[in-house]
Amino acid sequence: MGKQTEFGLPLSSAVLLATVLAAASWNARGAETDRGRMLHDTHCVSCHDSKVYKRDSKVATDYDEIRKQVVRWETNVSLHWSDGDIDAVTTYLARTFYKVPCSVC
Repeated sequence: MGKQTEFGLPLSSAVLLATVLAAASWNARGAETDRGRMLHDTHCVSCHDSKVYKRDSKVATDYDEIRKQVVRWETNVSLHWSDGDIDAVTTYLARTFYKVPCSVC
């Protein structure tokens, strides 16, 4: 019999399980980023393009500040997004334009 983990699983099964869980997590993050991009492209680019995220005088410099700006503008234009929608757009912006660590991803 081959090596086993401390939980009694064969090592090969544990590796497979870890791979499946990692892939599921990556797919969920990918789906959230896709949703964030869709919401952003549908509601945000009508007022500004991506240059606003690349300027030297950025208002937001970390994930929490980016989220505050997303909430601010979501409220200003009465989008009525859920917390999940706000998180999806924030995650999309943090990863795509700001290149800052995501505190909830």
